[in-house]
Amino acid sequence: MIISINQPELLNITDSLGHKTYFGANQVWYTKAWNREAGCGPTCASNITAYLAQTRDKYKELFIPNSLEKNDFLKHMDELFKYITPGAMGVNHVDKFTGGITKFAEDRGVLLETEVFSVENCFTRKRNVERLFEFVNHGLESDCPLAFLNLSRGEETSLQAWHWITITGAEMKEDSLIASASDQGSLIRFDLLKWYLTTRMHGGLIYIK
Repeated sequence: MIISINQPELLNITDSLGHKTYFGANQVWYTKAWNREAGCGPTCASNITAYLAQTRDKYKELFIPNSLEKNDFLKHMDELFKYITPGAMGVNHVDKFTGGITKFAEDRGVLLETEVFSVENCFTRKRNVERLFEFVNHGLESDCPLAFLNLSRGEETSLQAWHWITITGAEMKEDSLIASASDQGSLIRFDLLKWYLTTRMHGGLIYIK
């Protein structure tokens, strides 16, 4: 089964001067060095809020620039950075993300409800594969990109460790869950199930109802 957000093209960000198109934002666009190094969390939140604002009237205040031009989108990223601000260890827990994005919305008069799939760092705990599939399915079926935190990539070498990316689709099979995601302005694919079964640290998935 293949499932996706309804309009992934709404994450296509253009750079008219550079004659380029990106799939989602890239944290290297930030102007400050620390923001570029540690800004994957607010970058991911920027993608999600921009998508929601374009697809739901009740969320339109979440993306004030109303433009998918790179320079305008960076202003949106700068706003999210104020709310999802990386500390010395980055944005290293799903709660830091949900707290920040909820406050960002609240300050714009918007009520957000988040759904969270949290993976704890106890490697001996049995992983619930069915629940993972259900969560991904529910999130994408609701037409919301998924925020994905991966501190330990486990055996999934296609991923960067200690990183947030934005999942936009998935191909679900019996023994794999091949996710499509925006990562640093590009489309990547990786096996989310392999990550889930082999990661050794905290991580998780989030979507907005």
